[in-house]
Amino acid sequence: MLAKYVLVTAAFLLGGVTLGRAADQFPADTEFVRKAEQAGAQEIADSRGALAMSKDSAILAVAKRSLEDGTAANQRLAAISVEKGWPSPTLASPNTMTPYSDHRFVVRQIQARQEALGFYAEEAANGADTELQEFARGTLPSLRQSLATLRSLRTS
Repeated sequence: MLAKYVLVTAAFLLGGVTLGRAADQFPADTEFVRKAEQAGAQEIADSRGALAMSKDSAILAVAKRSLEDGTAANQRLAAISVEKGWPSPTLASPNTMTPYSDHRFVVRQIQARQEALGFYAEEAANGADTELQEFARGTLPSLRQSLATLRSLRTS
């Protein structure tokens, strides 16, 4: 890890690249980070709402897992951004579901997973940054599983 840090730092210094300009070199990657962190923040907010309001054990289990997954993904993305010297994205405040309903939670989460699958797949296939590509590839299976679980709740 230290060797990687030294090489990245040397590349910036020798190449005359500042940390502020690093994100400019990878605009699609930084846009992926922004979208993924925003989606994760919304997932976390929705899951907290479901945990506070739902009485359905299946919804509670999905919300607990979504809260854990969203928190872990956002922490990993933040660490990658810091490591690369990319600025943290300015995130919009997550929208709350008012009034709360289990049906609204499930529908909203299905839509969010479908959207996330699109930009995660794009990053996995075409991202310029290999670390973000690996992160996206590693996250895709849990997104797909989560979507399948949410769809099964909708039909039950």
